Amino acid sequence: MADVPPYPLYGRSYLLYRVSPLHHGDAPLLREPALNTHAKRLREQLKGDNVRGVDVDFAATEGALPNLGPLDACSWDVIGDDDAWIDRHRQLLHPDASQLTTVVPAEHARGIHVSLDYETQSYNALLLRDPSSTAAPDGFTSLPLLLVKMPSAIRDIFLNYIRTSFDAHVAPLRLSSAFVTSTLETYFRRLTASTSTQTVQDVIRQLQVQLSFPTATTLLRHLDVTMAGRDVPGFLSRGRLLRNAKDRPFTAALAAYMREHLALDISHPKVRISRISCASFVLATDRLKLMAPDIADVSIVDSDTPEGSAGELAVQDFYASLVKEATGTGKFLSEDLTMDRRSSTPSSSTSASASRRKRAVSNVAAGSRTSKRSKAREKENRDGVLGDAEMADA
Repeated sequence: MADVPPYPLYGRSYLLYRVSPLHHGDAPLLREPALNTHAKRLREQLKGDNVRGVDVDFAATEGALPNLGPLDACSWDVIGDDDAWIDRHRQLLHPDASQLTTVVPAEHARGIHVSLDYETQSYNALLLRDPSSTAAPDGFTSLPLLLVKMPSAIRDIFLNYIRTSFDAHVAPLRLSSAFVTSTLETYFRRLTASTSTQTVQDVIRQLQVQLSFPTATTLLRHLDVTMAGRDVPGFLSRGRLLRNAKDRPFTAALAAYMREHLALDISHPKVRISRISCASFVLATDRLKLMAPDIADVSIVDSDTPEGSAGELAVQDFYASLVKEATGTGKFLSEDLTMDRRSSTPSSSTSASASRRKRAVSNVAAGSRTSKRSKAREKENRDGVLGDAEMADA
C-alpha cells in the first residue's frame, strides 16, 4: 500500500513572493470549477497552445528546458492543514473510510496548491493564507504568501499568469534579519517551554548562522558560524542573563560572543544575518525549506497537554508570522477591514481545539495517522537539509 505523500509545505526549497488580493469577481475562487478553469488555462500557456483564438508562443521555454519532456498534467487544488491533507489521501487509499472527507471547506482552506507534472520532473507552487486571520474585499481572495519551486522559465510564465488573470501585484518577499532570527527564537522558546517533551539538541541538531556584508566590502561575501546542537542551550542560558535580551536570548548571546572573540558587531547596519540553517528549517532572506515536525502522541488526551508537540507549535507560529509578514510588507488592506473580517473568522485556538477533538475520536484512527505521518516525515527528512547548491536552484 502506498504511503501518504508528504505535505507540500515540507521538504522542498521555495522562493518567497508576496501577492496582493486576487480579483475573481462574483465566482468564488476556492471552488473546484474555478480552479479547474485556471489549471486548464495555465496548462495551455505552458504548452504554447491556442488560447481563445490567439496563438501563445512559448517556444523559448521548451528550448530552455529540453530535458523535461511534455507537460503531462497541471492541477490547482484547495489545500488545508496537515490533518486535512492526510485525511484526503487516506480517503483515496481507503475509499471505504466513509467517515473521512476529501473536501476542504473554503473557510478552513490554507490556500491553493498548483502542481505541474512533466514527463521527467514535477514542480509546484503554494498560494497561502492564515485561515484564522484572513480578510479581503468582496470579489477578492487574499492569499498573500506565494511559495514557488519552478525553473526560471516556467516560473516567469506562472507569475505572469497570476498577475494578468487576477489583476494582482506579485513581488519577491525579502525577509529582514530580524525576522530570520525571530524564527529561530520562536523554535527555542517552544522547545524550552516547561510543557515541551522535545529538546533543542534533538530538533535543531546542528545550527549554522550566515552573516553577510552586502554594502560593507566586496572582498568578503559572507561568514558562516556553525554550532553543534549541544552548545546551543549554553548560549540560551547565557543570553537570558543579559540585559534587554528577554525575547531574543540566543541572538543576544551570539552577538556578545562575536564581539568578544571576533570584534564583530552583528547588530551593525552593514552586517546582516542572511540565512539560518538547522535540521528543522533553512530560512534565507528570499527562500525557505521547512521540514516536517515531530508530532505529539495523539492518543493522549488531557486538558493540560499542549495542542501539539513543541516542534508542531513552532511551525504553526512560524507559518502565521510568515503569512503576516507577506501581508504586512505591503498595506493592501485597511486596518478597519482587517479587523472586521477577523472578527467573523474562527480563532486559531478554536480551530486547534476542533482538530484536537478530531484526533481523539478513535485511538485506532489516530494510530494509523501517526504511522503515516511518521513515514511521510521520515521519507522527506531522509535527504537532510539543503546545502548551498540545492538552495540556489529553487
